[in-house]
Amino acid sequence: MSAAALGQRLGMSEAGVRKLEGAEMRNAITLASLQKVAEALDCEVRYALVPRQTLQSTVEWRAQQVALQEMRPVAHTMVLEEQGVSAEATSMQVTERVQELLATPSKLWQ
Repeated sequence: MSAAALGQRLGMSEAGVRKLEGAEMRNAITLASLQKVAEALDCEVRYALVPRQTLQSTVEWRAQQVALQEMRPVAHTMVLEEQGVSAEATSMQVTERVQELLATPSKLWQ
């Protein structure tokens, strides 16, 4: 469809349509404008967020991040007090904390 024909359906000039097209190319088009164009083309706008990975992977990654964040200050203090634990023991503690966090995933984003 030409810009002139679309403009006629939208009740705007060809230049206005070109502005909309430019905004779309710059990722600056508004949802309201997109809805108006969709209606002129007898279409629907469907807005969706599509995860890059599975929900399970996201939750597990977040649990790992939270566990490390929680344990970092304690581990640092223990090292300063010459009470540091081995990397293997730290890894086991992190794994245990991850499992605890996974039991209540709603706490992962607080």
